Amino acid sequence: MAAPSDRTFVTQRAKVGFRDGAAGRGGAQPNGAFEDAQASQTSQSTLLLHKKKLMEDAQVELDRKKEDIRLRMLRCQEKEDKLADTQAQLRAQVVKFEKFLKDNDAKRLRSHRKALDEIKQKEAKQLEIEAKAAELAALHAKKVERSELLSRVQVYERFLEEVKDEYHDEFGDISSVQDRYNTLSSANADLHASIASFDAQIVKQRAELSSFIKEAQNQILVSNSKIAEHQEQLELAKIESAKMERDRAAGENRRKEETRLSGEIAMSIENLYRSCRLRKVGGAGQPVLTQLDRLLAVEEKLVDMRDVIARAEKARDRGDGIVS
Repeated sequence: MAAPSDRTFVTQRAKVGFRDGAAGRGGAQPNGAFEDAQASQTSQSTLLLHKKKLMEDAQVELDRKKEDIRLRMLRCQEKEDKLADTQAQLRAQVVKFEKFLKDNDAKRLRSHRKALDEIKQKEAKQLEIEAKAAELAALHAKKVERSELLSRVQVYERFLEEVKDEYHDEFGDISSVQDRYNTLSSANADLHASIASFDAQIVKQRAELSSFIKEAQNQILVSNSKIAEHQEQLELAKIESAKMERDRAAGENRRKEETRLSGEIAMSIENLYRSCRLRKVGGAGQPVLTQLDRLLAVEEKLVDMRDVIARAEKARDRGDGIVS
């Protein structure tokens, strides 16, 4: 591939040398154009051969790559076939292993259920044993309590026997002593009930008295609050009345001042109207002029005077220009 490139460059250098030689001899040969065209055609042919060579080399390289890819595809296909066989074997082994696992799971579940049943039975028996033990402990405690109660009751029984023996004239047996005790206990209970009732009445009356005192104090506080509120309202009313009186006086003063100013303004307008030497309107058969009419008349007079002054100034300016 390097040789055609070298030839191309040699041909181009020969082309440049030919032109340089012709120019060095100081003139163009008669057949110079033909030789230039021939050299150019030779260069193009050389380039075309070089391109064809490059295309052939590229085609060879492409064929080689295609062959390489085909071989790789064949190897991939072989690997895929081996992989498919391996997967089939693995699936068969998985099926066998899954069956083995299912059998083991079934056995494990049966064993687990049996163990759970036995644990439940054990727990039930344990609970029953604990319940029986608690019941036994309760019965034992009750027995001890009854024994202690019997011991305490026997003390009272001995005491009643001693009382009966000591007061044998009044009590013939223990039952008469118990009847007397019951009678005295009933009377004592009645007395305590009466005392409790009296205490309750006293507490109730004290509560009513306290409530009455609180209510009276509250009424006094409410009355004082209302009195203070009315006093405050009275003070506010006095302040408001004084303020209104001041406002009324100020308003009256303002009205007087406005009346005075209105009169002064009317007199000023009348003076301006008269100073303009306008014919006074308002006699017999003439309409009465308003202040607005007078102001409009004064305005017209001022406009006329301004116009006259402006004309005079223009005339003066024109005269000054002529003098200068």
